[in-house]
Amino acid sequence: MSVGAAALFMGTCTGHGKGNGAKFMPGHGGGMVPVCPHKSLDPRITKVPLPKNEPTASWPPIAQAPLGVGFAVAARVTINNKVPIVDGDELTPHPTPTQYITESVGYKCKTILNTPAYWCTIGTTADGREAPTGHARKLFATSKTVYIGGKAAGRFADPFGNGTPAYPCLSKVSGASPNVFIGL
Repeated sequence: MSVGAAALFMGTCTGHGKGNGAKFMPGHGGGMVPVCPHKSLDPRITKVPLPKNEPTASWPPIAQAPLGVGFAVAARVTINNKVPIVDGDELTPHPTPTQYITESVGYKCKTILNTPAYWCTIGTTADGREAPTGHARKLFATSKTVYIGGKAAGRFADPFGNGTPAYPCLSKVSGASPNVFIGL
């Protein structure tokens, strides 16, 4: 696919993250859980920003599917009979299957458990963690000249996040039109 291809609700995003689990330890953000034994989803387990989990966790490519009605649908626009993705379109959440190892040690106690990476990631749930269903994805279009329904059109390689806890996703558009290209 080439840069500038129109982003479509089809295929999958690029996914992000380089790991498949690790010990959630000091330096990475974790460390020993202060009370032994601990639970897998213990509230005392440290949470860190998503980019800090990138080397040891992964959010695999997932369908570029809309969460609700996309703006282009309201504008009744299609490209190659597919709905384009435009600035501000929300997509389904992006989950991680990664499991970390967490540990607690105390008097006559040593506990080692698997803890989901989402539990160790800052997010928007009530306790400030990423939801089990994953983090939010929203298109942040880079087009400056092409609009659909009053919104900037999405292009191949546009980001699905802006680095905030609300939209931390580091994936990019990879499902795009093979023959419709969007300018600057």
